[in-house]
Amino acid sequence: MREIALFYNFSDERLRKAKFALMPQKFSVIGVKKEDFCQPIGYLAGIKDICAKDEKYSGDGFSDEMIVMHNFTSQKIDVLIRALNKHGIGRVPLKAVVTPTNKNWDSIQLYEAVKADYEEMNQSNNN
Repeated sequence: MREIALFYNFSDERLRKAKFALMPQKFSVIGVKKEDFCQPIGYLAGIKDICAKDEKYSGDGFSDEMIVMHNFTSQKIDVLIRALNKHGIGRVPLKAVVTPTNKNWDSIQLYEAVKADYEEMNQSNNN
């Protein structure tokens, strides 16, 4: 199975750098457009049995960068992070993997869950 990485809210330049950084690994890099934020994560990641919705997202969305990975092992996640750092992308705090639980969520639902987990983890580390 091919690894697919969904990139949210990356500028064109940063997305181009990410694609270049990950090209040697043969990871698929997809820049998710705001109009697709209502689509199921699994659909965006290419899971065959998850269908698209017949709508375009028109809300404010979110502006944080986020990476969602599908078919990645923990070793491949490490490879992705190292490659992005090596090519000047830097740290992207919001990362998630597609799971049986979240594959039917839309991007906003996933973002809210990942952001809440990130903030809780940071708060715990600061105490």
